[in-house]
Amino acid sequence: MADAASSQSNAAAIWALGVTQIIGYGTLYYSFSIPAPGIAAEFGVAIEWIYGCISLALLAGGLISPYAGGSADRHGAGRVMSAGSVGAAAALIVCALAGNALAFLFGMILVELASAFVLYSTAFAFLAQSTGPKAQRSITYLTLIAGFASTIFWPLTSAMLGAMDWHQVYFVFAGLNLLICLPLHLWLSRFSRLAAARMPQPAATVAVENPIDRGLVFASVVLGFSLAGFISAAILFHIVPMLGSLGTGTAGVLVASLLGPARWQAG
Repeated sequence: MADAASSQSNAAAIWALGVTQIIGYGTLYYSFSIPAPGIAAEFGVAIEWIYGCISLALLAGGLISPYAGGSADRHGAGRVMSAGSVGAAAALIVCALAGNALAFLFGMILVELASAFVLYSTAFAFLAQSTGPKAQRSITYLTLIAGFASTIFWPLTSAMLGAMDWHQVYFVFAGLNLLICLPLHLWLSRFSRLAAARMPQPAATVAVENPIDRGLVFASVVLGFSLAGFISAAILFHIVPMLGSLGTGTAGVLVASLLGPARWQAG
């Protein structure tokens, strides 16, 4: 009975975390390519300038990621994600209030800084802290759920832009992070503390000398993931406008929205 209750609790935590990841990726990552032409037109800059803002913001998010990971280790990933939800909402509000290109760049940097505290890297740390030996399986389930972020938010963002301007869209996105993600992250924080209290302590292990140059292996892994991430990010940001330039219209958005589940299946 205890194992069944624990499994149900873990499943509930994964689904709650999946909802926050769908909203997080949908509002903080996938949403920017669709309103980008309208933002560029309003500020009187080339659309490449807007994509340049996103690239600089992603760099800032990458630079702060080690600090976010250390904070998750020190304070618990649930608490870090709770604070990140507040930061994400505030950053999206800054974007919504932007009156010029530089203000939008500032808001974008804040968005990606907040992303480091709420998206996959911190979510995976949460699962490691709360599910222990089951973390690998839990992470697999989470990536499947979160893979539908583009499926939901690309069509949703397009539909919203048909009824309101991009400023209002970002206000709505800020509300989603504050009213849905924050309460779920607060609940997950409590769940993590309870799970850690009942988790058995791992047995001590003896370090074994490895003849492989670990520095070289690590550098190779970092390079490989960096190149793969570079290509993946470029595709994700440009696939909707590329399909739009082919005259696909709404159908292009629907086709692009299948990319998230397709990428998970390919992985």
